[in-house]
Amino acid sequence: MTRLSVLIFLACLASGAWQSGEELALAKINQVTDLTISDNGEIWILSPSSIAKIDESNGDLLITMQIQSARTLAALGGGIYYIDSDGRLVTHPVDDKKNAVTSTFTFANPLQMAAVSLNGAPLVAVLESNGLSFATSSNVVSTLNTPAERFAFIPNADYSDRRTPFYTATEGRIFAWTGGRVQDADSYSGRLIYSTSHDILDFCADRSGNLYVLFTDSIAILDEAGQYRGKIGVGRLSHGSRLLADPSENSLVLFDRMSKSIQVISQAGQVSRELIVLNKNRPNPVDNYTEITFTISEPLYLTITIYNLIGEPVKQIAKDRYMKGTHRVVWQADDASGNLVPNGVYFYRLESNRGMAIKQLIVLR
Repeated sequence: MTRLSVLIFLACLASGAWQSGEELALAKINQVTDLTISDNGEIWILSPSSIAKIDESNGDLLITMQIQSARTLAALGGGIYYIDSDGRLVTHPVDDKKNAVTSTFTFANPLQMAAVSLNGAPLVAVLESNGLSFATSSNVVSTLNTPAERFAFIPNADYSDRRTPFYTATEGRIFAWTGGRVQDADSYSGRLIYSTSHDILDFCADRSGNLYVLFTDSIAILDEAGQYRGKIGVGRLSHGSRLLADPSENSLVLFDRMSKSIQVISQAGQVSRELIVLNKNRPNPVDNYTEITFTISEPLYLTITIYNLIGEPVKQIAKDRYMKGTHRVVWQADDASGNLVPNGVYFYRLESNRGMAIKQLIVLR
Protein backbone atom coordinates (compact mmCIF):
# COMPACT_ATOMS: atom_id res chain seq x y z
CA MET A 1 0.00 0.00 0.00
CA THR A 2 1.25 3.49 -0.83
CA ARG A 3 1.47 5.44 2.39
CA LEU A 4 -0.39 8.78 2.35
CA SER A 5 1.94 11.60 3.35
CA VAL A 6 1.23 14.50 5.66
CA LEU A 7 2.00 17.95 4.27
CA ILE A 8 1.51 20.96 6.58
CA PHE A 9 2.30 24.47 5.43
CA LEU A 10 3.47 27.10 7.94
CA ALA A 11 1.98 30.56 7.82
CA CYS A 12 1.83 33.72 9.89
CA LEU A 13 -1.14 33.83 12.22
CA ALA A 14 -3.94 36.05 10.95
CA SER A 15 -6.15 37.85 13.45
CA GLY A 16 -9.89 37.24 13.65
CA ALA A 17 -9.80 33.42 13.62
CA TRP A 18 -12.90 31.65 14.95
CA GLN A 19 -12.00 29.63 18.02
CA SER A 20 -14.24 27.52 20.26
CA GLY A 21 -13.78 27.81 24.01
CA GLU A 22 -14.29 25.05 26.54
CA GLU A 23 -17.83 23.71 26.92
CA LEU A 24 -19.50 24.93 30.10
CA ALA A 25 -22.01 22.48 31.57
CA LEU A 26 -25.08 23.98 33.24
CA ALA A 27 -25.25 21.18 35.78
CA LYS A 28 -27.20 23.15 38.41
CA ILE A 29 -30.17 23.78 36.08
CA ASN A 30 -32.50 20.83 35.58
CA GLN A 31 -34.33 22.29 32.58
CA VAL A 32 -33.54 25.22 30.29
CA THR A 33 -36.72 26.79 28.93
CA ASP A 34 -34.99 29.68 27.16
CA LEU A 35 -31.82 31.75 27.27
CA THR A 36 -30.80 35.20 26.15
CA ILE A 37 -27.83 37.54 26.17
CA SER A 38 -28.06 41.19 27.17
CA ASP A 39 -26.51 44.17 25.42
CA ASN A 40 -23.60 44.09 27.90
CA GLY A 41 -22.86 40.41 27.31
CA GLU A 42 -24.60 38.82 30.30
CA ILE A 43 -26.04 35.35 29.68
CA TRP A 44 -29.42 34.74 31.32
CA ILE A 45 -31.09 31.33 31.62
CA LEU A 46 -34.81 30.72 32.07
CA SER A 47 -35.96 27.57 33.87
CA PRO A 48 -39.50 26.65 34.99
CA SER A 49 -38.95 28.15 38.45
CA SER A 50 -36.25 30.81 38.09
CA ILE A 51 -34.26 33.24 35.97
CA ALA A 52 -30.51 33.15 36.53
CA LYS A 53 -27.43 34.95 35.25
CA ILE A 54 -24.58 32.60 34.38
CA ASP A 55 -20.96 33.02 35.40
CA GLU A 56 -19.17 32.29 32.11
CA SER A 57 -16.02 31.16 33.94
CA ASN A 58 -17.56 28.21 35.78
CA GLY A 59 -21.29 27.98 35.09
CA ASP A 60 -22.35 29.12 38.56
CA LEU A 61 -25.56 31.09 39.08
CA LEU A 62 -24.69 34.69 39.97
CA ILE A 63 -28.18 36.20 40.25
CA THR A 64 -31.36 34.20 40.65
CA MET A 65 -34.94 35.47 40.44
CA GLN A 66 -37.62 33.06 41.63
CA ILE A 67 -40.68 32.99 39.37
CA GLN A 68 -43.86 30.94 39.10
CA SER A 69 -43.41 29.98 35.43
CA ALA A 70 -42.45 31.62 32.18
CA ARG A 71 -42.27 30.77 28.48
CA THR A 72 -39.62 32.96 26.86
CA LEU A 73 -36.99 35.47 27.94
CA ALA A 74 -35.21 38.71 26.88
CA ALA A 75 -32.75 41.09 28.53
CA LEU A 76 -31.75 44.70 27.93
CA GLY A 77 -29.68 46.98 30.16
CA GLY A 78 -30.93 46.58 33.72
CA GLY A 79 -34.20 44.90 32.77
CA ILE A 80 -35.33 41.30 32.33
CA TYR A 81 -38.45 40.58 30.28
CA TYR A 82 -40.46 37.37 30.10
CA ILE A 83 -43.91 36.06 29.22
CA ASP A 84 -45.64 34.37 32.16
CA SER A 85 -47.88 31.29 32.05
CA ASP A 86 -50.92 33.51 31.40
CA GLY A 87 -49.29 35.10 28.36
CA ARG A 88 -48.63 38.45 30.08
CA LEU A 89 -45.46 40.47 29.56
CA VAL A 90 -43.49 40.90 32.80
CA THR A 91 -40.79 43.56 33.18
CA HIS A 92 -38.38 42.64 35.98
CA PRO A 93 -35.68 45.15 37.05
CA VAL A 94 -32.46 43.31 37.92
CA ASP A 95 -31.68 45.55 40.90
CA ASP A 96 -35.25 45.69 42.22
CA LYS A 97 -36.65 42.17 42.42
CA LYS A 98 -39.85 43.18 44.24
CA ASN A 99 -41.17 45.72 41.76
CA ALA A 100 -41.87 43.73 38.61
CA VAL A 101 -44.44 45.22 36.21
CA THR A 102 -47.01 42.89 34.65
CA SER A 103 -48.93 43.94 31.56
CA THR A 104 -52.70 43.93 31.23
CA PHE A 105 -52.49 42.54 27.69
CA THR A 106 -51.57 38.97 26.73
CA PHE A 107 -49.90 36.96 23.99
CA ALA A 108 -51.65 33.79 22.87
CA ASN A 109 -48.69 31.63 21.83
CA PRO A 110 -45.30 33.31 22.41
CA LEU A 111 -42.47 31.48 20.64
CA GLN A 112 -39.54 33.89 20.99
CA MET A 113 -38.86 37.37 22.28
CA ALA A 114 -36.13 40.01 22.20
CA ALA A 115 -35.62 43.48 23.69
CA VAL A 116 -34.29 46.43 21.71
CA SER A 117 -33.78 50.09 22.44
CA LEU A 118 -35.81 52.60 20.43
CA ASN A 119 -34.93 56.25 20.98
CA GLY A 120 -33.48 55.34 24.37
CA ALA A 121 -36.58 53.45 25.56
CA PRO A 122 -36.88 49.64 25.75
CA LEU A 123 -39.15 47.88 23.28
CA VAL A 124 -39.95 44.16 23.33
CA ALA A 125 -40.55 42.07 20.20
CA VAL A 126 -42.63 38.92 20.69
CA LEU A 127 -43.01 36.25 18.02
CA GLU A 128 -46.29 34.34 17.83
CA SER A 129 -47.45 31.81 15.27
CA ASN A 130 -49.22 34.47 13.23
CA GLY A 131 -46.81 37.39 13.46
CA LEU A 132 -44.28 39.55 15.25
CA SER A 133 -45.54 42.11 17.78
CA PHE A 134 -43.75 45.12 19.25
CA ALA A 135 -44.74 46.16 22.77
CA THR A 136 -43.87 48.35 25.72
CA SER A 137 -44.77 47.41 29.29
CA SER A 138 -48.11 49.19 28.86
CA ASN A 139 -49.36 48.31 25.37
CA VAL A 140 -48.77 46.53 22.06
CA VAL A 141 -47.43 49.13 19.65
CA SER A 142 -47.89 47.26 16.36
CA THR A 143 -47.85 43.81 14.78
CA LEU A 144 -46.27 42.49 11.59
CA ASN A 145 -48.60 39.80 10.30
CA THR A 146 -46.21 37.23 8.85
CA PRO A 147 -45.58 33.60 9.81
CA ALA A 148 -42.07 32.93 11.11
CA GLU A 149 -40.22 30.30 13.12
CA ARG A 150 -37.44 32.56 14.44
CA PHE A 151 -36.43 36.22 14.18
CA ALA A 152 -33.23 38.21 14.76
CA PHE A 153 -32.41 41.85 15.42
CA ILE A 154 -29.04 43.55 14.98
CA PRO A 155 -27.70 44.29 18.48
CA ASN A 156 -27.52 47.97 19.42
CA ALA A 157 -28.81 49.01 15.97
CA ASP A 158 -30.84 52.16 15.32
CA TYR A 159 -34.37 50.93 14.64
CA SER A 160 -35.68 54.45 14.23
CA ASP A 161 -33.92 54.31 10.83
CA ARG A 162 -36.08 52.73 8.13
CA ARG A 163 -32.98 51.24 6.49
CA THR A 164 -32.08 49.12 9.51
CA PRO A 165 -33.17 45.53 8.85
CA PHE A 166 -34.40 42.78 11.10
CA TYR A 167 -34.72 39.17 9.95
CA THR A 168 -37.19 36.29 10.08
CA ALA A 169 -36.71 32.61 9.24
CA THR A 170 -39.44 30.40 7.82
CA GLU A 171 -39.06 26.86 6.41
CA GLY A 172 -35.38 27.25 5.56
CA ARG A 173 -35.74 30.78 4.17
CA ILE A 174 -34.47 33.99 5.74
CA PHE A 175 -36.11 37.34 4.99
CA ALA A 176 -34.76 40.85 5.62
CA TRP A 177 -37.38 43.45 6.62
CA THR A 178 -36.73 47.14 5.94
CA GLY A 179 -38.53 50.35 4.98
CA GLY A 180 -40.78 50.60 8.00
CA ARG A 181 -40.89 51.54 11.65
CA VAL A 182 -41.72 49.38 14.63
CA GLN A 183 -44.50 51.84 15.56
CA ASP A 184 -46.16 50.82 12.28
CA ALA A 185 -44.93 47.29 11.56
CA ASP A 186 -47.13 46.80 8.48
CA SER A 187 -45.04 49.43 6.75
CA TYR A 188 -42.13 46.97 6.60
CA SER A 189 -41.49 44.99 3.43
CA GLY A 190 -39.58 41.71 3.38
CA ARG A 191 -37.27 40.23 0.77
CA LEU A 192 -35.78 36.75 0.59
CA ILE A 193 -32.00 36.84 1.13
CA TYR A 194 -31.14 33.20 1.87
CA SER A 195 -32.62 29.77 1.27
CA THR A 196 -31.53 26.28 2.28
CA SER A 197 -32.94 22.75 2.14
CA HIS A 198 -31.56 21.99 5.62
CA ASP A 199 -33.37 22.59 8.90
CA ILE A 200 -32.39 25.86 10.55
CA LEU A 201 -32.07 25.32 14.31
CA ASP A 202 -31.54 29.00 15.08
CA PHE A 203 -29.91 32.14 13.71
CA CYS A 204 -28.67 35.51 14.93
CA ALA A 205 -27.10 38.76 13.72
CA ASP A 206 -24.02 40.57 15.01
CA ARG A 207 -23.43 44.31 15.35
CA SER A 208 -22.23 44.57 11.73
CA GLY A 209 -25.36 42.90 10.37
CA ASN A 210 -23.64 39.61 9.54
CA LEU A 211 -25.89 36.59 9.99
CA TYR A 212 -24.98 33.27 11.61
CA VAL A 213 -27.26 30.34 10.76
CA LEU A 214 -27.16 27.30 13.03
CA PHE A 215 -27.53 23.80 11.59
CA THR A 216 -27.07 20.43 13.30
CA ASP A 217 -23.37 20.29 12.39
CA SER A 218 -22.24 23.80 11.49
CA ILE A 219 -22.82 27.55 11.55
CA ALA A 220 -23.16 29.20 8.14
CA ILE A 221 -21.84 32.77 7.95
CA LEU A 222 -23.70 35.23 5.73
CA ASP A 223 -23.09 38.90 5.07
CA GLU A 224 -25.87 41.46 5.50
CA ALA A 225 -27.10 40.74 1.95
CA GLY A 226 -27.37 37.01 2.64
CA GLN A 227 -24.28 36.04 0.65
CA TYR A 228 -22.57 32.90 1.94
CA ARG A 229 -19.07 33.59 3.36
CA GLY A 230 -18.13 30.26 4.92
CA LYS A 231 -18.97 28.12 7.91
CA ILE A 232 -17.86 27.08 11.37
CA GLY A 233 -17.96 23.36 12.15
CA VAL A 234 -19.60 22.58 15.50
CA GLY A 235 -19.89 18.80 15.56
CA ARG A 236 -23.32 17.31 16.28
CA LEU A 237 -26.16 19.33 17.84
CA SER A 238 -29.68 18.46 18.91
CA HIS A 239 -32.86 20.24 17.89
CA GLY A 240 -33.71 23.05 20.27
CA SER A 241 -30.09 24.21 20.42
CA ARG A 242 -29.58 27.97 20.30
CA LEU A 243 -27.13 30.49 18.86
CA LEU A 244 -26.75 34.00 20.30
CA ALA A 245 -24.53 36.92 19.33
CA ASP A 246 -22.72 38.70 22.16
CA PRO A 247 -23.02 42.42 21.35
CA SER A 248 -20.31 43.33 23.87
CA GLU A 249 -17.65 41.23 22.14
CA ASN A 250 -17.02 39.79 18.70
CA SER A 251 -18.27 36.35 19.70
CA LEU A 252 -21.11 33.85 19.52
CA VAL A 253 -22.71 31.83 22.32
CA LEU A 254 -23.77 28.30 21.39
CA PHE A 255 -26.17 26.32 23.59
CA ASP A 256 -26.54 22.55 23.07
CA ARG A 257 -29.91 21.51 24.44
CA MET A 258 -29.07 17.80 24.72
CA SER A 259 -25.92 18.25 26.82
CA LYS A 260 -27.19 21.44 28.54
CA SER A 261 -23.88 23.15 27.84
CA ILE A 262 -22.82 26.50 26.44
CA GLN A 263 -19.73 27.35 24.43
CA VAL A 264 -18.31 30.71 23.42
CA ILE A 265 -17.02 30.89 19.85
CA SER A 266 -14.85 33.94 19.38
CA GLN A 267 -12.57 35.58 16.85
CA ALA A 268 -10.11 36.69 19.49
CA GLY A 269 -6.97 34.87 20.58
CA GLN A 270 -4.41 32.70 18.88
CA VAL A 271 -5.37 29.42 17.30
CA SER A 272 -2.17 27.94 15.88
CA ARG A 273 0.89 29.03 13.99
CA GLU A 274 0.37 26.16 11.55
CA LEU A 275 -1.89 26.61 8.58
CA ILE A 276 -3.62 23.23 8.99
CA VAL A 277 -3.81 21.23 12.23
CA LEU A 278 -5.75 17.96 12.10
CA ASN A 279 -6.44 16.53 15.56
CA LYS A 280 -6.93 12.98 16.76
CA ASN A 281 -10.55 11.87 16.54
CA ARG A 282 -12.59 11.25 19.68
CA PRO A 283 -13.69 8.71 20.70
CA ASN A 284 -11.16 6.25 19.31
CA PRO A 285 -11.67 3.32 18.84
CA VAL A 286 -14.93 4.20 17.09
CA ASP A 287 -18.20 2.44 17.83
CA ASN A 288 -21.10 4.24 16.12
CA TYR A 289 -19.69 7.75 15.69
CA THR A 290 -16.62 9.91 16.21
CA GLU A 291 -15.81 13.64 16.12
CA ILE A 292 -12.89 15.00 14.11
CA THR A 293 -11.59 18.49 14.90
CA PHE A 294 -9.25 20.62 12.84
CA THR A 295 -7.85 24.13 12.98
CA ILE A 296 -6.99 26.35 10.02
CA SER A 297 -5.24 29.72 10.16
CA GLU A 298 -6.94 31.19 7.09
CA PRO A 299 -10.23 30.60 5.23
CA LEU A 300 -9.92 27.44 3.14
CA TYR A 301 -12.04 25.31 0.84
CA LEU A 302 -11.34 21.78 2.01
CA THR A 303 -12.53 18.21 2.05
CA ILE A 304 -12.22 15.44 4.63
CA THR A 305 -12.42 11.87 3.35
CA ILE A 306 -12.37 8.53 5.15
CA TYR A 307 -10.17 5.83 3.54
CA ASN A 308 -9.82 2.13 4.30
CA LEU A 309 -6.55 0.37 4.98
CA ILE A 310 -5.75 -0.18 1.28
CA GLY A 311 -6.35 3.45 0.38
CA GLU A 312 -9.86 3.20 -1.08
CA PRO A 313 -12.23 6.11 -0.32
CA VAL A 314 -15.04 5.12 2.03
CA LYS A 315 -16.94 8.38 2.52
CA GLN A 316 -16.42 12.13 2.17
CA ILE A 317 -17.61 13.74 5.41
CA ALA A 318 -16.75 17.40 4.73
CA LYS A 319 -16.67 19.51 1.57
CA ASP A 320 -17.03 23.26 2.03
CA ARG A 321 -15.32 26.58 2.59
CA TYR A 322 -14.45 26.99 6.29
CA MET A 323 -13.54 30.17 8.12
CA LYS A 324 -10.35 30.56 10.12
CA GLY A 325 -10.48 28.75 13.44
CA THR A 326 -11.34 25.39 14.99
CA HIS A 327 -14.08 23.19 13.53
CA ARG A 328 -15.68 19.83 14.24
CA VAL A 329 -17.21 17.26 11.89
CA VAL A 330 -18.86 13.94 12.75
CA TRP A 331 -18.44 10.56 11.09
CA GLN A 332 -21.15 8.00 11.85
CA ALA A 333 -18.83 5.05 11.05
CA ASP A 334 -20.67 4.50 7.77
CA ASP A 335 -19.84 4.42 4.08
CA ALA A 336 -21.19 6.60 1.25
CA SER A 337 -24.36 4.44 1.07
CA GLY A 338 -25.07 4.80 4.79
CA ASN A 339 -24.00 1.26 5.70
CA LEU A 340 -21.90 0.72 8.82
CA VAL A 341 -18.29 -0.09 7.96
CA PRO A 342 -16.64 -3.26 9.29
CA ASN A 343 -14.15 -3.22 12.12
CA GLY A 344 -10.65 -2.28 11.12
CA VAL A 345 -8.07 0.44 10.59
CA TYR A 346 -9.08 3.55 8.61
CA PHE A 347 -7.54 6.91 7.72
CA TYR A 348 -9.09 10.36 7.49
CA ARG A 349 -7.48 12.91 5.20
CA LEU A 350 -8.02 16.67 5.08
CA GLU A 351 -7.19 18.17 1.69
CA SER A 352 -7.06 21.77 0.46
CA ASN A 353 -5.16 23.75 -2.15
CA ARG A 354 -2.85 24.89 0.67
CA GLY A 355 -1.90 21.45 1.92
CA MET A 356 -3.27 18.29 3.50
CA ALA A 357 -3.09 16.27 6.70
CA ILE A 358 -3.91 12.66 7.55
CA LYS A 359 -4.48 10.59 10.69
CA GLN A 360 -5.46 7.02 11.53
CA LEU A 361 -8.48 5.72 13.42
CA ILE A 362 -9.84 2.33 14.45
CA VAL A 363 -13.42 1.04 14.19
CA LEU A 364 -14.14 -1.54 16.88
CA ARG A 365 -17.63 -2.58 17.95
